[in-house]
Amino acid sequence: LLPQASTLNPVDVAGSSDANPSLLASCIELVMADEGVDSVFLVGMFGGYSLRFAESLMGDEMRGAERMVELAQASEKPLVIYSLYAPIKPPALRRLHEAGLPVYSSIEHAVRVLAALGERGEYLASQQVQETIAPAAPSETGKAMLKAAKAEGRDLLEFEAKGLLAEHGIAVPEEWLVRREDELAEIAQRTQGKPLAMKVVSKDILHKSDAGGVKLNLVGEAPLRDAFQAIHSNAQAYDPNAQIEGVLVTPMAEKGVEVIIGMLRDPIFGPVLMFGLGGIFVEVLEDVAFRSLPQTLRDAQSMVDQLKAQKVLAGVRGAAGVDKQALVSLLMQVSQLVEAYPEICELDLNPVIAYPEGHSAANYAIVDARIIVERQS
Repeated sequence: LLPQASTLNPVDVAGSSDANPSLLASCIELVMADEGVDSVFLVGMFGGYSLRFAESLMGDEMRGAERMVELAQASEKPLVIYSLYAPIKPPALRRLHEAGLPVYSSIEHAVRVLAALGERGEYLASQQVQETIAPAAPSETGKAMLKAAKAEGRDLLEFEAKGLLAEHGIAVPEEWLVRREDELAEIAQRTQGKPLAMKVVSKDILHKSDAGGVKLNLVGEAPLRDAFQAIHSNAQAYDPNAQIEGVLVTPMAEKGVEVIIGMLRDPIFGPVLMFGLGGIFVEVLEDVAFRSLPQTLRDAQSMVDQLKAQKVLAGVRGAAGVDKQALVSLLMQVSQLVEAYPEICELDLNPVIAYPEGHSAANYAIVDARIIVERQS
């Protein structure tokens, strides 16, 4: 190349090919041989040298075109061409086009094609590695639980939903189903002054807070008894016909980053998994990612990385970032569970509180869980 040329990326021949257009094929050969290069984009006026400078250059351009065809056919790296003369379709460009090489008259279009090729390459590379984890085998307890709910025309109660999660190795917080007020004394003694949460358990009350069925930060036996009585009273006032199974008592979860994991069965795509910021942020920010099942480990990782609110997961105002790998593992476990039980129509874990690495064994806490069961036809 001439002294004024640049051999950086992008290579700029700086007029070196004006009298020798086939020199561009030699440049492409050298660039393709570079292990650090994944695709080659020829930009300029190839095909038009004989029109712009001298008709005698047509033979050299055709030799260059033939060499480009050979290089493209011998390499797995894509070769994309943009030329100012593409609309005129000179012989050299027609030869490239006939050989199946992409020749464009728009540089913007060509760049979008390169981006699409890159995305396609990443997808193909991910498919070469079998990262899909086989569905979990349904447990006898889980099958019986879902069968009973289906026969009764109801969804799983919260403690049942969490029990099914636990059956498949998903960490759930310690909790107690309390049906009688006198059971609270033992729980108060066992938890030794830790703040507790209490929620009504009823198939007829979907939104527990709206019914006054949630009490938080309860410490000691007396507040637990008062909350038990208040929840029963509120629930009966909210729906006199509601069947109350009892209350669910669990330690208050520490503060962290709230996320949501959900699943629904789409009529076209089948089971679809959803991940996003949880709590009130789901409806306000709508920062969520979706993937159809079965999913690969790469799918789960990309769901976590896709959220726009990466700074929230990474930690803000001095807070430590959450354990993303724990969330990836949880997504994979939920994926396996959903595939194991086709009778699950919808699943909603919201909120799941994500914690930094080293916080606990799981580094997350599932605060609420809903599993909607297929109804009898």
